[in-house]
Amino acid sequence: MFEEKESWWKSKGFYFSACVLLVGVMAAGVVFYQKSGKNGADKMLAEIATEMPESTPAGNDASKEQSAQANANITPMPTAVSTPGKTPKQIAKEEAKKARAEAKEKAEKAKREAAEKLAAQKAKSREAKPASANAAKKYTFNEEKGLLWPVKGDVLMKYSMSKTIYFKTLAQYKYNPGLVIGAKEGAGVKAAASGRVVSVTKDDELGQMVTMEIGDEYTVIYGQLKDVSVKKGDDVKEGQSIGKIAKPTKYYAEEGSNLYFQVKEGKETVDPMLLLR
Repeated sequence: MFEEKESWWKSKGFYFSACVLLVGVMAAGVVFYQKSGKNGADKMLAEIATEMPESTPAGNDASKEQSAQANANITPMPTAVSTPGKTPKQIAKEEAKKARAEAKEKAEKAKREAAEKLAAQKAKSREAKPASANAAKKYTFNEEKGLLWPVKGDVLMKYSMSKTIYFKTLAQYKYNPGLVIGAKEGAGVKAAASGRVVSVTKDDELGQMVTMEIGDEYTVIYGQLKDVSVKKGDDVKEGQSIGKIAKPTKYYAEEGSNLYFQVKEGKETVDPMLLLR
């Protein structure tokens, strides 16, 4: 029995030793594999480093020159400038406002230039064509001073625009917008105020007529004239002769020879008796 136990332990020791040896072999294999793997990786890295060209200062300069040349040939792309804190809609609105302001400024500038050009043309025209003495002279009518009697005589028919008066020749009543002053045929007629002759006309009822502007929108009309000594555009002084009393027209045959004298302020007739002195 003792021998059987000894034989059992011997067999157990053999297996134990075999296991220890196997574990040692495996451990040695693992260490060798790790070491050989690290050496292989180091070797591979060394080979890669050997294949890569070494960089020298000359090489760096050439590389820099090539890079600079390549950059010079590249056209930079425009970049949009963004304003911090503003949305694209706000930026577009501001740009549109700026464009409108610039357009308005250009329009105003063009308008000013056109006005200056027109003013220069007018000035040049005035220089080329000097104003006549008639055009340059302006008249002022002094109401307080009043009008000179254009002819000596009695008033045959008064001014009347508020009610009608009787016309003997016509045998009817009607309004009278002027004075009818009796005077001998051939008597001289004087200008009642200084002014400019605006027309010399002829009328069936009032005969030959002279119309003068005397200033401040006042106009004086003389009718029943002959031998008129003034013409349109003439400047006439107060008291200057403008013609003579003519034979009365058929509309004033019963009244006899006379001077028809009318005064207007603007478009309205005025009673000459209020202005004659």
